[in-house]
Amino acid sequence: MKLMFNKFATLVFWLLVILAQVFSWPGLLSWLPACGLAVLAIHVLEVLYIWFAFRSQSHAVGKDALQILIFGIFHLRRFIDEQAEH
Repeated sequence: MKLMFNKFATLVFWLLVILAQVFSWPGLLSWLPACGLAVLAIHVLEVLYIWFAFRSQSHAVGKDALQILIFGIFHLRRFIDEQAEH
């Protein structure tokens, strides 16, 4: 349940980033697109991590990479937990 809330919150974040970019919100909200780029850069590094570390554990690497690009650690957590069990 907590994981689903985290994924939902991440989707809300991305929606706010897009809206801030489109409508050029003033003040602190104008930083959202820059924050979104920083988060996207981190998610790209996480995609590279799954590509090299967990590629054999994924049944659909492309689909998992896309979900990690969107949700980041909240999707990557699945692979980390599976590896910890073994």
